[in-house]
Parts: sequence; C-alpha cells; structure tokens
Amino acid sequence: MLDVLRSFYIIPLIYLYTIVMASLSLVLSLRDPDGTRQHWCARMWCRLIAGTAGARVRVIGRENVPQQAAVFVANHSSYLDIPAIWGYVPVQFRIMAKRSLFYVPFMGWFLSRAGHIPVDRENSRAALANINRAADKLRAGCSLVVFPEGHRSVDGVLQDFKNGGFKLAQKAHVPVVPVTIIGSHRVLKKDSLVFHAGEITVIIDPPLSTAGYTSRTLPDLMQQTRSIIARRLADSALSAEKTYELQKV
Repeated sequence: MLDVLRSFYIIPLIYLYTIVMASLSLVLSLRDPDGTRQHWCARMWCRLIAGTAGARVRVIGRENVPQQAAVFVANHSSYLDIPAIWGYVPVQFRIMAKRSLFYVPFMGWFLSRAGHIPVDRENSRAALANINRAADKLRAGCSLVVFPEGHRSVDGVLQDFKNGGFKLAQKAHVPVVPVTIIGSHRVLKKDSLVFHAGEITVIIDPPLSTAGYTSRTLPDLMQQTRSIIARRLADSALSAEKTYELQKV
C-alpha cells in the first residue's frame, strides 16, 4: 500500500522532469552539434527518475566500456532499464526507439533533436534508411544502445533476440558489448504504474568483436551474446534464492 501511495507523487514528478530537462535540451541543442550537452540532459533526467523511483543503480564492469564506438546490447524488462543505462553507464550513445515515442511531446522532440534513431517496423523503406543512419553514427564514433528482445519481458525472463543491432555492428565494423540489467522489473513491472524501491544492477561484459562474421555466421555472435546475458541473469537468480534460504534459517 505504501508503494501505491508513493507512486501517486512519483509519476507527476517524472512528467515534470521530462518537461524541464527536455526543454533545456532543446535550448542547448541550438549550440550542440555533437549532442554532448543533450546527452548530459538525458543523463540527469534519468538519474532524477531513478532516484525518485527509489532505484539504487549499481554498475559493474565500467572498465569493459570500449574506447571506440560500439553497439551495447541489453536485456529489457522494465521502463527503468533506460534510466539505468542512460543515467549510469559512462558512454556517449544514441538509442534506437520505436517511432511512436518520437511523437510524444517533449520526449519526442528531444529524441529527434539529439539524433536518436526511430524504428519503423511498418515501412521497410524508412526502416532501411534509419538503419543506414544508425550505421553512419557508429562509423562516426557514436555508440548505440539496443534492446534485441524487441519488447519488455513480463517476468524478467530473457526472450529471443532479433538481429538488427548485430547487423548494425557488423556493417559498421564495431564490437558488441553485452549488458545485463538485473532487478529493474522488480522496481517497476511491465504494464504497472506502481514503483517498488530496490536495487538495479547493470553488468557490462567485455566487448565481442564482429570481425570475421558474415550474414550466415552472425547468429553465432547473437547466441554468444545472449548466453552471456542469460548466464548473468541465472547467477543473479541463484544468488537471490540462496539469500532467501539463509534468511529462512
């Protein structure tokens, strides 16, 4: 019941943060050709959301962030995955987001001005153009974050991966970085507006080279990446189970 009451003020604050930080980002975009200042706005926006929601974000593996551009591939089970990555992973990046988000006031304006990439699943020509834009950004030195499951998992269980982000990495000759987000679905479940305070852990594993992969062998890289994330999730679940058993003793 307390979490329900907390959520009544958390949600309006998130809207307020979105309006304020998106407006500031739009102003800064007038003199921000590489998007650095707009990324700072997004980072602060995400930290405000995480803090207000009661999410304690811990990042493991910062040393694995490559100096070059890369495609960061993460599991997805909550809207709080984006604040966890954007607010706390130390890298300048853009995201690929569904086109409908680009029509949302303030948020959509920021996404467009900051150079993020819309995903259009209904228009194949527009989808190809956006993939080429994303590849150009990677070649220019700007990383991308993708959620290859394509949608949020209901219970945190890892879903099958789509190949779009991996094709991008291969096309731009940049590595893939596996990122595992643990605990976000417990703080905010899919299709829920009730926030539960808790810890979110973001684990960054060493980058995987795309050199030598072809369209025929790319599924091997996808499976390798998925296995790394799946193992991290399984280890976390086992650790949580052991902790629960100790508490019962």
